[in-house]
Amino acid sequence: MFFDQIKEVEQSIKQLQKDLIAIGEGVDGHYDQLDDIAAHVIALEAIMIEVMKKTEIDVDAVKAWIVAATEGSTGQKGGSTKAQIIVENLISGEPAPEKRD
Repeated sequence: MFFDQIKEVEQSIKQLQKDLIAIGEGVDGHYDQLDDIAAHVIALEAIMIEVMKKTEIDVDAVKAWIVAATEGSTGQKGGSTKAQIIVENLISGEPAPEKRD
């Protein structure tokens, strides 16, 4: 009986190892996808900055659109402040600020 329990524990550990490997592979795949998305966002920001240098932008209209589009999903009056900060950075031609703790 004791040895049967040890075998069960051993099988559980082996299964846990397989599960952890699968989770690790899944995380790696998600990281690669996030890296691809980040690269696309950076490229789009660069293009938008160049377009905005040549085109007049109504910043207030852009921010109003952000408020209308994000107020419900954020649950905050005024919508996504982060998106509005990004607008300010894009308009000024600066990259997004680094996150500070």
